Amino acid sequence: MINKSMFFTESNLKDYRDMSLDAILREYLLCKGTFDSDGKPVHKIVAPNMLIDSGLFVYGLKSNATNKAAVKYYCEREAQRRNLMSGNVINIPNDLWDECNKKNMDFCKRNL
Repeated sequence: MINKSMFFTESNLKDYRDMSLDAILREYLLCKGTFDSDGKPVHKIVAPNMLIDSGLFVYGLKSNATNKAAVKYYCEREAQRRNLMSGNVINIPNDLWDECNKKNMDFCKRNL
């Protein structure tokens, strides 16, 4: 169980184990982008510590040592379980990356 004082607002997260790696990866890709200024694909792999801020944001968790460690741990754990880890990085599933890339491209086209 997570103490309610760990959240900024009311949250439906009851246990750190209930975090969704896909939701965190999706937030990361939509925030950081899927292509660089030359249009080349980026962020197809990501270090678990880079996902901490996205995990805190998705679940409305306060930025403290406990929450940061939990987000990193459960992202690594789920990535290991799904065989997405390669060394110390997580390989983002192609279908998830493609979904976010499409959204990012659509957003950029709308705002030109």
